[in-house]
Amino acid sequence: MQAKIYVASHKLYQMPSDPLYQPIWVGHSKSSNPFDLPAGWIGDDSGDNISDKNSSFNELTALYWAWKNSDADIIGLVHYRRYFSLNHK
Repeated sequence: MQAKIYVASHKLYQMPSDPLYQPIWVGHSKSSNPFDLPAGWIGDDSGDNISDKNSSFNELTALYWAWKNSDADIIGLVHYRRYFSLNHK
């Protein structure tokens, strides 16, 4: 069973190195430079998507993308800077 947690972002940010997390650029179809995705990131404007509706639906465009395009058995969504952690500091 494969799990994937998509990290929704609309700007560059340091992402976790854990392969469980997958950065996804939300609203990528309306990005000022849609061909310039950082290495390892995906855009929410590929495959079956609603990227053009990001101004109305925010990070839910990433969730829609994951629902329609991910091959993971379990998917999750977090917003950048808000990760799940086992560290109790």
